[in-house]
Amino acid sequence: MSSIVKDVSGNTVAESRVLIARWEEFAATHEQVEIPVTHHMHGGMYGREITIPKGTVITGQLYKFNHFDVMISGDISVSTDTGERKRLKGYNVFKGMSGKKRAGYAHEDTTWITFHAVDGVDGEEIQKGITVESFEELEEFYLSLDNASYVDTIRRLGYTEEQVQEQVQNVNDMIDMPKECGFMYTAKSDIHGTGLYSNLGHLANTVVCPARLGGKRTIAGRYANHSHTPNCSMYLVEGGSVLLLALRQLEPREELTVDYFDVITSRQIRGDLCQA
Repeated sequence: MSSIVKDVSGNTVAESRVLIARWEEFAATHEQVEIPVTHHMHGGMYGREITIPKGTVITGQLYKFNHFDVMISGDISVSTDTGERKRLKGYNVFKGMSGKKRAGYAHEDTTWITFHAVDGVDGEEIQKGITVESFEELEEFYLSLDNASYVDTIRRLGYTEEQVQEQVQNVNDMIDMPKECGFMYTAKSDIHGTGLYSNLGHLANTVVCPARLGGKRTIAGRYANHSHTPNCSMYLVEGGSVLLLALRQLEPREELTVDYFDVITSRQIRGDLCQA
């Protein structure tokens, strides 16, 4: 049974999602293992403690928000997005990321707690509020947050949507993307209008492409949409150029986003309102 964890580890996030979804559909047709749950609530925090019995295959819940995972004790193999298995033993602490879903096989009884910055009195109701049932539902939730975050960001900065769009749509300061960055392109965005994409995957903390060169914007400077959980950031380098950096591992053809509050605040400091 432990081989299932390897089987559902895709080479990309998208592949891993498909494989885990298929496994869950198959597992739903079989007898389910009872997994004890203990709810901990204190000081605006919620902890969900489970004990996974030895020999159990389990898939994790799909969380809307970042949290902490604490493995108290045990021995478990878990899947990854890169096609590998990780075997964890004893005590471990992880940064739990929203939208992550894993499969695991418990070699021994394994006790695990997830901690969330949310208040309440009913653990099961809290859990329903911080999780979703599918990746499709998760994407809808992300889009609603991005839209709300965009409006709030513009308001906090003291600008109107018309002022921002006037600058965004200005093509007088545009420049072609360097030939070596021909993997970058624009396409319809699920977030807003036109978005920025790359045909390549990019590692975390690496340069994706220039957003501004010689005082001119590339398509990265114009079309990178806002997100409350951006996967990229704008980085000013010597000489005034701005580079688009990957904040995490990026999948090929994943929309590239930034936090407009950080971007526009940075431009305010340098004296001009511009997307990059």
